[in-house]
Amino acid sequence: MSLKRGLTLSGRWKNAGETTRPPKGQTPFQTEPNQNASFVTRKWSPQISFGLLLIVAVTLGCTVSLGCKRQVATGSASSAIQNSSPSELVVSDRMQREVRFSSTPQRIISLTPATTELMFAIGAGSQLVGVTANCNYPVEASTLARVGGGTLESLSRETIVSLRPDLVLCKWDNHQPLMTMLDQFKISSLAIGSETLDEFFVEATMLGRVTGHVAEAEKLVTNMKQRLDALTARVKLIPESRRRTVFYEVWDEPLMTAGPGSFIDEVLRLAGMQNIFNDAISSYPSVSDEVVVSRNPDVILSPSTHASQVSVEKMLQRQGWSEVKAMKEKQVFIVDGDQISRCGPRLLDALEEMIRVVYPDAKLQALIPKEESL
Repeated sequence: MSLKRGLTLSGRWKNAGETTRPPKGQTPFQTEPNQNASFVTRKWSPQISFGLLLIVAVTLGCTVSLGCKRQVATGSASSAIQNSSPSELVVSDRMQREVRFSSTPQRIISLTPATTELMFAIGAGSQLVGVTANCNYPVEASTLARVGGGTLESLSRETIVSLRPDLVLCKWDNHQPLMTMLDQFKISSLAIGSETLDEFFVEATMLGRVTGHVAEAEKLVTNMKQRLDALTARVKLIPESRRRTVFYEVWDEPLMTAGPGSFIDEVLRLAGMQNIFNDAISSYPSVSDEVVVSRNPDVILSPSTHASQVSVEKMLQRQGWSEVKAMKEKQVFIVDGDQISRCGPRLLDALEEMIRVVYPDAKLQALIPKEESL
């Protein structure tokens, strides 16, 4: 059974003994839109690399004192975590797995750029010991160990284990085989990855509890909600007759867009635009040039990079695109690829940028204070 949208993450103090059944689910878009990672590792070979992992585990002493555990497998803890409590913090992740923490994780690995940004935004950046090659913000992330490019195939299991993590933050729809391996090494993991702003707010609150930064997480969420309210209040003043249709280009080869259920589609709607592919049956469908041309959008938006830098000149070379209204009226806008391609703390920056370029008469400057520094 597929995991339904809008799954609620929860964090609460709870007695042991309650169980949940993890569902199975996959989404059609399996990788981060930013594919510029230069990190290259060998493909995982269960027969060979598992033996290497055992050697690493024995060498580093994987049987350290317990600090957090899952319903099915117990998780290891850093040697920096010594104290346990009679009570346990229990959180439910995107796969409805219950993960139990008797102490605060201090050696955490983040496997997505959005999660890395969130960790720093709630003041938990100092607890990170490893990230992916795509994790380029904030600048402090560049000093951390790289464990791969973010996709399942590019991740180095040996590097992950060697960093002695007590928690690995995984993408729920892409890293499930890795989480199975982490269970075998008694390393705790959380399956996260929001696809709406509401889900992001829930995950931010949950990670604040897990990392011991409750106040900082609550402040981030409160500030972002206030800013979102200010942005959407201004958008509501735009008459329906002036609302514009939009094609958002997620990827160029193959040509992909954002459909219902994606956070990008939500941002487009919040910015007062109508997605020409709001009838798609998947979150990130492949589409044809012919259909884009026939739907003739008022506006075309694209992140700044795909595999290479995006340019309007390349778009004009596609068959029929020179006749699209957005092309004729020069309504093609390139937005910051990192901000719009990550459901993270800077997503509202992307929303504000879209409103400014698509509706330049919407005066936002005096209305929208950005989040205070944490």
